[in-house]
Amino acid sequence: MRLGRGMLVAAALCGSSACGPAAPPVTEAAVPEGWQQVTGGPLSPREQALGLWTGTEVLLLGGSDSAPCPPNASCAVDPTPVTDAAALDPATNRWRPVASPPVPLLGAQGVVIGPTAYVLPDTTRREVLGYRVDKDSWTRWPAPFDRRSGYELVDAGDRLVAYRNTDEYGSGPDYVLDPATMRWNALPDDPLGAAFSRTLEWSGRELLLFDHELVPDPNGEKPSLTRVAALNLGAGTWRRLPDAPMLFTGPWLRTDGGLVNPTPGGADGGQVNNWGRTYPNGGLLDPATGRWSPLPDPPGGEELGAGARTATSALYPVVAEAVLNTESGTWEKVPDIPGGDASGRTVVAAGIRMVVFGGAQWKGSRAEEGKLLNTTWIWTP
Repeated sequence: MRLGRGMLVAAALCGSSACGPAAPPVTEAAVPEGWQQVTGGPLSPREQALGLWTGTEVLLLGGSDSAPCPPNASCAVDPTPVTDAAALDPATNRWRPVASPPVPLLGAQGVVIGPTAYVLPDTTRREVLGYRVDKDSWTRWPAPFDRRSGYELVDAGDRLVAYRNTDEYGSGPDYVLDPATMRWNALPDDPLGAAFSRTLEWSGRELLLFDHELVPDPNGEKPSLTRVAALNLGAGTWRRLPDAPMLFTGPWLRTDGGLVNPTPGGADGGQVNNWGRTYPNGGLLDPATGRWSPLPDPPGGEELGAGARTATSALYPVVAEAVLNTESGTWEKVPDIPGGDASGRTVVAAGIRMVVFGGAQWKGSRAEEGKLLNTTWIWTP
């Protein structure tokens, strides 16, 4: 089994008339400490919207308003995703509409650098979209890659990098965008060779590559541990770091002391190919030395959804049940989100706040038992 980033679940093929109304507001007495509901949003009920943090606002872009796909089911892709968008200032709880993207953004991925949000749509068209927050306008730029070829975007300081997340279906170069000419230049080949679950992350000085070696039987007789290399973008040179004894290659949060992957839990290979010990999923890394260290034990077991935060920034890959405070080295328990669980939610780290929008709730396993939401919740540590 390949270890990689979670894939978005596609929405069922049906009209938006099957979508339910927004969930009613939760009474104030039922809202746990730390959570706040934001009302008055302009977006209709939906799931799988793209959420990005600009530094002052949360951008919510597109998504699907078709009847949701039941959990663990396989459904057809929504043929008509929504294309409207809005921005929320979590400091004031004020909404504003923003210009709609020129193409649907269901399954898209993006990053924000300065005043521009760069978005890679989930199509075979080779282009990257740019949304200028200050001008409320979109631009389309040609690119030598597309999302469906396995490319993802990452910010490298003030530069945009596009990288291939696996070599399983063929290899290809990684790219950096020249902001002066808006042209893409290929990065030097990395020293690690063919890989899967490739993740790039900016350390503040170098571009760090995390991956697993591409072999015929990964995680068979031995675990696929995380290989690490660092690229000096200015010099165009790589250096190899020691392998990290962890199973997941991301996600990562940059801290004052390095990088942290807060994924709890681990694996030992099971009964058939037991590795003789349990290897953790996440950990902490000092990019300067390559020194790896384990996470502190999380509260309440290893299967909880987890995030991490510094004093000013955070990483919330999911609706977190526990958050690692990297300043104190301790876990903070997050109360259950009001209104109950939902799938297809958009989760955005807005500074240290966790903003959760939309999704689908279920009474059973049939498609007609799902209801789309447009509720917005904010958790503040």
